[in-house]
Parts: sequence; C-alpha cells; structure tokens
Amino acid sequence: MNSRNMLSFSEKRVSRNAVITFAMGIGEIAGFLILFFMAFLSGGELGTGAGLMGCLLVLLAFFGVFWGILSYDDIKTNQRFKISGIVLNIIVIFLGITLIMV
Repeated sequence: MNSRNMLSFSEKRVSRNAVITFAMGIGEIAGFLILFFMAFLSGGELGTGAGLMGCLLVLLAFFGVFWGILSYDDIKTNQRFKISGIVLNIIVIFLGITLIMV
C-alpha cells in the first residue's frame, strides 16, 4: 500500500480541562433552568436558598471561564470543547446577572 494513501491517526487529543469546562457549563445551565422552573411553579416564593444557589452557579461559571482559558493555551489538543465550554460559562454569567437584576 502506498504511504501517501494511508490515513493519519495522529490527530490532536481532546483536552480534559476543556471537557470539564464544557460539562460545568452544561450543568450550570441545567441548574438555572431547574431554578427557573421551580420559581415559576412556586410563584416566586423559593426563598433565600434558591438565590444562594443561583449565586453559587454564577461563581462556578466564573471558575469555568478561568479553567477554560487555562486549557486554551495547550497547543497539543484540539479546540473542540474549549471555545464552547467558555461560551457556555459566559452565557451562565450573563444569565445569572440578568436574573439577579430582575
């Protein structure tokens, strides 16, 4: 078989930190959706615990953005989950700020 026709299996790996950042973003968005539906079903009477949970989710999102930026400088891995994880965490930050302002 000709060496020019062979497939290359030396693709870049996916960064573990990027996957963690992406998973954190998905978990934080799911947490905000759960808090939103609980607040909607209770008529806005969730109390301080739900507000503290929302603040915790925003703090985790800041950490997720920081974690994603730290994984972004690894050149040996592909960009598959890095950018999407950072974007998800930024969306959670803006969602938290918007919901806190309301």
